[in-house]
Amino acid sequence: MTGWALLGHAGDLADHGQWITGWIGNVPVVVRNFGGTLRGFRNVCSHRFALMLTEPAGKGPLRCPYHAWVYDADGVPKAIPFNDSDFHLDDAGRRALALPPVGVAVAGGLVFVHLDAAADPALPAGWVDQGTGTLPDGSVISADGTIRHRSTRIRVGAC
Repeated sequence: MTGWALLGHAGDLADHGQWITGWIGNVPVVVRNFGGTLRGFRNVCSHRFALMLTEPAGKGPLRCPYHAWVYDADGVPKAIPFNDSDFHLDDAGRRALALPPVGVAVAGGLVFVHLDAAADPALPAGWVDQGTGTLPDGSVISADGTIRHRSTRIRVGAC
């Protein structure tokens, strides 16, 4: 699947530290509220490629469950246990390990994500303005923004 995909409700990201997760095709993604700004990333740790956040929603840091790397609002690992003794990563080394960003758009109280961080965020707004219907990702919304069905299909096949 390519293009914008419905991830969830903006109300689930109202407070600093709240996050929601989902998939774009076979790529896990996360959107988190960083002090009122929504930022999206691939939900895979850049250290050992583990899925970081496994629940659909929560509140807390972007932290890998295996080695506790914590990522900041730019997707850069800011807390790396044993960095001084084992990894010796300076600022440039940390930036090189930043999580790949994803595009985030909010329209009609709904959060959409795109694997291209520079994708035009106006497109989802047009879908929401049309009211009840099926979105290109297969999700179904009603005129009041209620998510009647959220597509959770995972693409299979060659990459």
